[in-house]
Amino acid sequence: MKPTERLYHLLRLYDDSDVSMQQFHAVWCEGISVEDAVLLLNADPNTAMPDRFGGWGPGSDGSGDEVGGLLAGTMDAWVVLIGDYRCSEDDTLTALSGNNRRTLGISWDLHGDNTLKYARNGELITVLDILDTGYRSGRDPDALDPYLHNLRFNTDEQKPGEPAVDPRESFTSALTAIGRMVGREIDKEWLDSTHNSYTVRADESDW
Repeated sequence: MKPTERLYHLLRLYDDSDVSMQQFHAVWCEGISVEDAVLLLNADPNTAMPDRFGGWGPGSDGSGDEVGGLLAGTMDAWVVLIGDYRCSEDDTLTALSGNNRRTLGISWDLHGDNTLKYARNGELITVLDILDTGYRSGRDPDALDPYLHNLRFNTDEQKPGEPAVDPRESFTSALTAIGRMVGREIDKEWLDSTHNSYTVRADESDW
């Protein structure tokens, strides 16, 4: 295992199926309670059950018109939410980021969207394509740059004497950047700890 791909492989350890890590969607939100966060993600707080990442898998495979799943826990002053694509949508991130809360999201889909997002105070600040960071948008597209130092993302950019960037490294780089802002990377201790899982209702309205 390459050190530059370590967080990809860490998550991969928890699901050895053939489709493991084809999708991963997660959000980190500062200064919000788990209860308030899950409500903003259309989850039913009455369905809370103690759960861990192991056995639960790397995310829910639910879609917008189906019931999904959400794993929610805390990481110091941040809430971490892992679910299907709905938890990392723009509208969800901006809702979570109200009241000047820093909110980070990652969307990883081998057949679709691969982005790192930063929202604050109800606004998308930065959206980066983690396979090609030249594609970026938001109010301040460069706001995450201080957290990207010495990280490699761009799979179509190979410097002389260096190996090509694999998408697994791009994914690990995105999680590393999130860890730098949060103050702690997602790690085995957090993944093995008991959090809560929730049922996410099928979409009935825009949220």
